Amino acid sequence: MSWLVSALLARQRRLAAGWVEIDGTHLGGVGHGPAPREPDERLDGILAPGLYDLQVNGAGGHEVSGGPAALDAVDAVQLAHGVTSYLPTLISPDSETAERVLPQLAERTADPSSPVAGVHLEGPFLSREHAGMHPVGRLRSPAEGVPDWVEHPAVRLVTLAPELPGALELIARLRERGIAVALGHTGASSEIARAAIDSGARAVTHIFNAMAPLDHQAPGLVAIALLDPRVHVSVIADGVHVHPLVLELVRVATAARATLATDATPAAAARPGRYQMGGVLIDGYEDAARTAEGVLAGSILTLDHAVRNWTAMTEATLAEALFAASEAPAAVAGRCDPTAAGAPADLVLLDRGGAIQRVMRGGKWLGEEAAWRAIR
Repeated sequence: MSWLVSALLARQRRLAAGWVEIDGTHLGGVGHGPAPREPDERLDGILAPGLYDLQVNGAGGHEVSGGPAALDAVDAVQLAHGVTSYLPTLISPDSETAERVLPQLAERTADPSSPVAGVHLEGPFLSREHAGMHPVGRLRSPAEGVPDWVEHPAVRLVTLAPELPGALELIARLRERGIAVALGHTGASSEIARAAIDSGARAVTHIFNAMAPLDHQAPGLVAIALLDPRVHVSVIADGVHVHPLVLELVRVATAARATLATDATPAAAARPGRYQMGGVLIDGYEDAARTAEGVLAGSILTLDHAVRNWTAMTEATLAEALFAASEAPAAVAGRCDPTAAGAPADLVLLDRGGAIQRVMRGGKWLGEEAAWRAIR
């Protein structure tokens, strides 16, 4: 039996009165305007698709490669903050790590109770000159050989530097296999960036960070990302990785292509302190995470906080921010429109300030007695 709810509905960058029909574990229908029949429940708040984070290295003191108990903790943090789907992100893994962790993440991806929706491989095909916190010794070019695990069935997204030998061919190969490709950690020229998009790349990972800066005579990837309508552009909206004025530039230039991602570390939703991530010791502070050398090493953001930052640091509306944290990243990962009939019934209810009030996964509200409320 279906269940019809009405509320203010955030969908397709628009906030207006609307309705959602929940048919078991999936959506039976969604729309703005009058409901097709008398609603079974009227919700006080803003109803939106569940948030989708493309880049989660860890949270709650744990990294995503830490085994089942660590993943349980990361899952709980994500759900507590309205993230009903996320991509655990492996930081330029060596073969031993990848072969150990990918089967664990594949099992979690297949578990309907987990918000894990696949894996993001950030590396190892990255520029040594733009490695950021990635250990340079683990970086390689595709021409040196592509390990089988790069095409593991659980992999949904690969970030790479397109200027590396063999990168353009690898982009086309991954796209043929249904794996999304993002450009990042790169010093690519605008010509190479455009060639990478022609080859099938459809996203840019954390624009402005770990890439050649925008230069008026050598515009590089940044200019292409801001201008090319074929690519979504992910950005870390914490005011540390990118200045708020430049966040507004990204918003204006990319519009519906803007995609909020956290690049969350084990220091996200955890106390300041020292953590390990990808074999590197990082220090979590009140505003960001850094290596011992002071290099930015990801964020302490949760995605609901990024949504609120996007409205506070730019001129974005809450509906636009919610789109950038749900529908846009879902498109990058190759998922169907999360607001379309037949999509999983993964929803969040927020107050008018963007704070999470309730979370639904698979057509069921996470109960008030559940631990996620205490975590929040």
